[in-house]
Amino acid sequence: MNSNAFLGKRAEDLKNIIEQQTQPIFDQLGIIAPINSCSTLLAIKELGAGSLVEIAKMLEQSHQLVKQKIPKLEKLGLIFKQPDDSDKRKTNYQLTSKGKKQVIKIKSYIKDSEKLIKSINTELGINIVNTINRTIRALQEIPLEQRYSAKPDKTRQGKARQL
Repeated sequence: MNSNAFLGKRAEDLKNIIEQQTQPIFDQLGIIAPINSCSTLLAIKELGAGSLVEIAKMLEQSHQLVKQKIPKLEKLGLIFKQPDDSDKRKTNYQLTSKGKKQVIKIKSYIKDSEKLIKSINTELGINIVNTINRTIRALQEIPLEQRYSAKPDKTRQGKARQL
């Protein structure tokens, strides 16, 4: 199943292998936060206290996706929730002291992991993060449905190369 038509599957395979290979590093460093929730912790740290909508906006994710991560972070004792003082319908999330310690470890890992990414870039001869970002922008500009239903033309191909 390595067909170009299965790009989403291959992207998910890449995500899975990164998570599998990162977990032993997290274990060594004492990072207990789920790998796929680290950005949520960092967003909460940056916000100080944030609602699901605010966290999701910062992460550029749906609030439903962020909401799925919250119970695990609460169970691990990394965040806590409290009602907003000015709007009782709104719940804010904050880091616990344990969560703050995890954020320090996560930030240290991120700094150290830059050399991991550089080694992959060197091996592949590309900047993988830039390539992923360019792919995302290309799909945002011209969605798959539009690409699928339209005949390829030189204008669209040239525009894609410029991204």
